[in-house]
Amino acid sequence: MTSGASDARLPDSTAFATPADGAAMPLMARLKVRTRDQHDALHRHGALSLLVRPRLAPSSYRSILEVFDAFLVAAEAQVLVPADDGLAAGGFRRASRRPDLARDIKDLAAAGVPPPPGGPPAPPALRVPAGQGGALGVLYVLEGSRLGGQGLARRVGSSLPHGLGGATRFLGSPGLDVAAHWQRVGQVINTLGKEPGVAEEACVAARDVFCLLADLFDEVP
Repeated sequence: MTSGASDARLPDSTAFATPADGAAMPLMARLKVRTRDQHDALHRHGALSLLVRPRLAPSSYRSILEVFDAFLVAAEAQVLVPADDGLAAGGFRRASRRPDLARDIKDLAAAGVPPPPGGPPAPPALRVPAGQGGALGVLYVLEGSRLGGQGLARRVGSSLPHGLGGATRFLGSPGLDVAAHWQRVGQVINTLGKEPGVAEEACVAARDVFCLLADLFDEVP
C-alpha cells in the first residue's frame, strides 16, 4: 500500500507477513500475495479518491455508502450467512456491518442528502465459489476494510458539512478494537483455510470481490 492519501482509503489487509523461508504459506499471506494487484487497483479507484478530498460532497458520500450496502446485502445473503455456522465453529462469530451502514445512510437522508440518481444500486451477483473457501475470501476483503476505515472516518467526518460528521460508523467501526479483531479474522482464515482446495477458492473469491467492488464504484456519479 502506498503512503499518504491512499493509506486513508482501503486497508492493506496484510497483517500477516509472507514467509521468507519457503515454508507452507498461511492463507492470510497467500491472500495478500494473490490479491495484491486487485487490491491496489481498488485503492486507486476514482470514486474512493473522493473520500480523501478536503471537501466531500454529501451526495457523493451517500452514493459510495449505497454501493457498499448493495455489496453487503449480496455478500451476506449469498455467501456469509450460509457460512456463519462454520465460521462460529472455527471460533469466529461474525457481526453484520449493515446496521452501522444503515444508520449512516439514514443520517444523510434526514439531512436532505438524496440517493444516487436512479435510486440505490441493486445487490449484485457475487462471482465467488460457493462454500467455505468463498466465504473466507469474502471475509478477508470485508473485514480487512476496517483497518484503514478508522483513519478514513476521521478524515471524512471533518470534510463533510457541519452536522454530518457522525455519519461515519461504517467506516470507523466505533467501539471495536480493530487490530484485535483483525487478528481474530486472520486466525479463523488460517485455521479453516488449511486445505489446499479451500485456500484456492478463498484466493479466487477475494480477487473477484475486489474486482466486483471496482465495477460497482464505476457507477458512482
